Amino acid sequence: MQIKKILNEEEIEKIKSMIQKNYGTIPEIEKAFLTSDDRIWLTSKDINFSIFDILKRCYRIGIYFGRLKRNDKIKLSMEGAIIVGKNATRNVALVDDENAMKFLRGEDINEYEEMECEKHNFIIVKRGNDTIGVGILRDGYIENLVPKARRINF
Repeated sequence: MQIKKILNEEEIEKIKSMIQKNYGTIPEIEKAFLTSDDRIWLTSKDINFSIFDILKRCYRIGIYFGRLKRNDKIKLSMEGAIIVGKNATRNVALVDDENAMKFLRGEDINEYEEMECEKHNFIIVKRGNDTIGVGILRDGYIENLVPKARRINF
């Protein structure tokens, strides 16, 4: 997908309000937000964006932050979960070492401690202070959303 536009302050505030609604706090993000349809990337504001007038196509700049979903939800990428998860107070699940390893292998987990979680919403999965991924809270378990390329095989 091609980067389509640089978000203005109003659109950035809308994304930040989605993050606050879903995760409780807004991280200090002093970056430029770029989008292609419903995907969001973060990059430095120091980039000379006028160079993109010359380029025909630009597929990626910066890091992939997440994807906008319906009902004002945002599915964070692994990097987005790390950025937001540092200070998140809502929709966070804490797991022990054994369940963290199961989650990193791509398995769904049943044993976790919730921090103001909504069912059928995206949650950040943490082990202690470490963010290990994103999942969906279902009835009695967390559905794993760690991409196959990022899973640990052992």
